[in-house]
Order: sequence, then C-alpha cells, then structure tokens
Amino acid sequence: MDPENPLRPLLRVARRMGNRIAGATLEGAVRTAAAFSPTQSEPPADPSSIFVLRNNDVGDLLVATPLFDALRRRFPGARIAAGVGDWNLDVLRGNPHLSEVLPVNAPWLNKYQARTGPLGRLAYVRSSPEIQRVAERRFEVGIDVLGSAWGSLLLLRAGIPWRLGVRGYAGGHTAAQAAVTFDLQEHVGRSALRFAELLGAVDLPPVRPQIFLTPEETEAAGRWWAAGGAGRRVVIAPGGGLAEKRWPAESFAAVAAGLPEASILALGGPGEEELVAKALAVAPAARAFLEPPGLRQVFALIAAADLVVTNSSMPLHVAAAFGKPVVVTLGESFPSARQHQAQWGYPGLSRSLGKEPGERTSVYTPEEILKVIREECS
Repeated sequence: MDPENPLRPLLRVARRMGNRIAGATLEGAVRTAAAFSPTQSEPPADPSSIFVLRNNDVGDLLVATPLFDALRRRFPGARIAAGVGDWNLDVLRGNPHLSEVLPVNAPWLNKYQARTGPLGRLAYVRSSPEIQRVAERRFEVGIDVLGSAWGSLLLLRAGIPWRLGVRGYAGGHTAAQAAVTFDLQEHVGRSALRFAELLGAVDLPPVRPQIFLTPEETEAAGRWWAAGGAGRRVVIAPGGGLAEKRWPAESFAAVAAGLPEASILALGGPGEEELVAKALAVAPAARAFLEPPGLRQVFALIAAADLVVTNSSMPLHVAAAFGKPVVVTLGESFPSARQHQAQWGYPGLSRSLGKEPGERTSVYTPEEILKVIREECS
C-alpha cells in the first residue's frame, strides 16, 4: 500500500462503485426513453432502409466492414447507410454494399473527438444536425455495432423503430429489441456479423475487413515500392494506440535494422513521427514519408507489401483485408497473446506475439520477432 495515500484502494473501490451507479442511472434513462419512442414489436421482414452506427476508431470500423456485405446479401434492395466519424470516411470510399455514408462525429468511444461529459454527449444526441439528418431518412432498422447506452440514445433520437445493440458491454441493450451478446473470446468481426444473422442472414462473407481501392491508388503504391528496389516489401508500423499497448519503438528499430535485404517502409500516423524516426536512424535503407500519408495511400501501400509488422492497430486489419501476412507485436499491457488473436487476429494471416499466462511473462524480443519474420518469408 502506498504509505503516502493509505486510502487509495478505498478510492479505487469507490470509483468503481460510482461508475456502476452512473452506468445504471444512464441505462435507466435509456430504458425510459425507449418506452416513449417509436417501437415495433416484430422485426421488419424486408426492411427498406438500415442504419449502421460505427462512430469508433479506424480499426474498429475496418473489422466491422463484412457486416455491410452480409446486409447487402440479405437485403439487396435496401438502402443501407453507415454512420461514421469524419476520420473514417475514406475507409468506406468505394464500398459497393453501402448506399450512403453519413457523418456521425459522436463524442464517445473514439480517440478523435474531444472528450465530453454526460451533458456534452446528451447535447450532441439532442441537437446535433448530424442526428437530425439521420432522423430525416426514417430508417426502419438501426444497428449500434459497438453497443452503448449513448449509441442507443442516438438511435432513439433518430426515431428508428427496430433497434439492435450489444448485451454485456457498454449498455444500451434495454432499448434494443434484439441484441448480440458480448463475448471476449469471439472475433470482433464475427460478432458484428451476428447482427446480420439476427435479421435472418445466412449467407455470410469471410471475417476479414473489406477495402476497395481504385486502379490509380494501386498503381501509385506499386510505383512507390518499385522505386525502393527489388527486396521483399516489409511495412514496419511502430505507432498506434496508447503507449502502454505498444511494443517499444527501439524494438521496431532493431527489427528494421535486422532486415538489410528488405525494402522497408516505416509507417506512422500524425504525431508518430518520432517513432518512425527511431527506425530510420538505425536502418538507413528504410524509407518513410516526410508527412504521414493519408488513409487511402496507407491502404494501397500495405496492399502492395509482402509482410507487415505492427502493434495491435489499424495496419493489422488493413493487411488482413488484402490477405497479407502480419506479425503483431504486443506491448506490456496485453496479458494474453492468445486472447488477442481470438478477438482481433486472423487465422492463417496474423500471428499475435506477446505474454501468455502460465507460459510467458515477457514481451517478445527483436531477435525473436526477426526469427518469426524469417519463417514467414521462407
């Protein structure tokens, strides 16, 4: 116990109790709002319109993209719309399964919108022009893929009469007529497809992200790689997410330095320039962009690569979309590589490498990762 703060354990307990009380209060508000909102007693047999809410981060949207395919197979004539943040619009560009993509910059459960308290979130749901535009379209079915109390309030505010949510994650299920049960051991993409099953779908696509590039994007990426020589094309992506979830940047640099025969792209997003610079400092043959490339360019570059080495972040899902082998280096905060692989990995394409209860207490070393890479490339 911290001698300077002997009450810290009690404060943690009190905080958890406060969070539970706040969650229960919010869920009660959701239940009450549902009682006074348009509701159907039976799901529409052949809905003419479906709204899918996914206002979360890029990787979260990517893993859910097979849902759009499944819904289109089930309802070929329906108007299917996705509600996503502005940061995700490029993810869905060219998606043939969607009729429309609506901006929904909801201030919860993503890293792109400034954090707001309950009053700020309520103000967004109540008066945002974005939600008004959703309501104007009079969708028959609404799906909150992540599943939260705030997502359910958004669907209620939009007047959607048949609502689907998630039970056992972040609330909101009391306003849903049907719900997917959250399962920590099930792949997130497979869980997303269960919404389509709740609507009667049996013809399901593979549990792999879907990205649709233009020929011009593909050709530009091919030219970029060709300018770097004939070596095996390897993407090193040291960024992504919280620092405690990342494999050390110095370890990524050591991996880059250990692949002198490869053509390496050190890839990072905005604010990750320092992480990329560490790889470039010890691997002079590696290349990077002066300014972080846009999402579409990142997608095309990974699509033209031979191998991706990344944290548990967006490049993992992009690589899987294009059938590229990917080595996922997990940081200290991941307790189980096996559980990560079950929830976020892709059998036959990705390998999640990190700690495992009862088997391994440390993250992988650069030497171990290099051995895995050489096995993948052999």
